[in-house]
Amino acid sequence: MRRGKLLLTPVPPESEPETIHEGEGSPDPGAFSNGSVMSIGPVHINVVYNPLMPEADTDRRKVFRDEDYRIEYDEPFEEVARELIDLSTRLINLLPDPSLSPNERLERLARVVPKSLLVTAHRRNARSKLVELRRRLDELVPDPDLSYPEKLEWLVSRLDELVPGDMRPIEKLEKLGDYRAADVGVSPRSWQ
Repeated sequence: MRRGKLLLTPVPPESEPETIHEGEGSPDPGAFSNGSVMSIGPVHINVVYNPLMPEADTDRRKVFRDEDYRIEYDEPFEEVARELIDLSTRLINLLPDPSLSPNERLERLARVVPKSLLVTAHRRNARSKLVELRRRLDELVPDPDLSYPEKLEWLVSRLDELVPGDMRPIEKLEKLGDYRAADVGVSPRSWQ
């Protein structure tokens, strides 16, 4: 089923383009090394796209079984979790700045390998991280009368309301589960 089309329409020039030969005036991006010139006029791009909406998606085919999507890992989850905790703890002890993630700590330590490539995603400054945190807090708690620390505490209070009891927040979040739609438009419920 065809869902869209792309139309390229040349725009008629209002005036003839100036011809500049090699060695004359400013360089023309359409000029060839032999001195000839190719004129490129403006182009309008019109995109017509009709996205497939969930209610219209009636003939979706399931060509794989659920178990075909399950990945068999060599390492048990418990070993992966233990190693992540051990590495993260060591990195925290080495670089105790609480604003750094494990990847950011490792990126700083990577300076001792001069031929390593600096991964800038793990080298963000405090201002950019704070802007990102504030933006997300504004999305989650849009009350303009609350400060950012108050917005964070509102989320913690909401967690306590949803999962009452004497548990650590991480345990409450695990008990709550996560069934929100993802930023790619798919809910984890549909992954099961």
